[in-house]
Amino acid sequence: MPVNVITAVCAGTFQQGQSIIVYPTAGPIAHGLIGGDLTVVDLDSAYAELLGLPRAEIVGRSALDMLHPDDRRAGARLLQRVWREGQTLSATMRHHRRDDDPAWVNIYVSRVGEGEGGQLVVTCRPLPDGEGQPSTVEAQWQMARLLLRAIDGGKRAFGETLIGNPATEILLLAYLAEAEARAIGAGALAAQIGVSWPLTHRWLMALHDAGFVEFERRGEVGPDAPVRLSPRALAMIEAIFGALVAVVQGSLVPA
Repeated sequence: MPVNVITAVCAGTFQQGQSIIVYPTAGPIAHGLIGGDLTVVDLDSAYAELLGLPRAEIVGRSALDMLHPDDRRAGARLLQRVWREGQTLSATMRHHRRDDDPAWVNIYVSRVGEGEGGQLVVTCRPLPDGEGQPSTVEAQWQMARLLLRAIDGGKRAFGETLIGNPATEILLLAYLAEAEARAIGAGALAAQIGVSWPLTHRWLMALHDAGFVEFERRGEVGPDAPVRLSPRALAMIEAIFGALVAVVQGSLVPA
């Protein structure tokens, strides 16, 4: 799909349910295409101008090189998730310009095509000066860590029987592991929430039966079994954190 087609289709509008959301612009809307290996396939002149680089120096490079170093992990997670799940996602992030001056942008990523011929379509809306906030993924990660610290402080102050909630803590810890691109085992979860392995195992099985966690290998679930959130649980947690972040920060993308 050539970039001029992307411009015609995606110039600031996206379908969400039955409504069309139009986003106000603070600068030229920029568009690009990214391959399955996360390299830049094509981009328009607005994107090249935003990055302060000639188009020839961008095409073929990793799209993550165009992000601020502190946002690259979150950016990789965002792009990989869109590639894997095929749904349109958005985030507020910093692009890394040639002059080293970070440019805050709202980016919207969707996937077109299947298999090796598929590509990611990126639409970028630069934000005015002063609108910069932590990226959506980073803000949600911070919210998860804040909630875990609050639970830990509450357990120390009031006792684990009053404040502790193993299911909630397991979900939060699994979310952090996902956000930080690392694996976490069932035994490590038991140690971090301060619950015996037999009880943790029962909680994990209940969460698995409810469709909230998955195990990365089949068979008996032992302390060394890697645990991850199901796509359903991940979407639910991100929706909750997204709402909380919007309340704390104020939404950067009014609908």
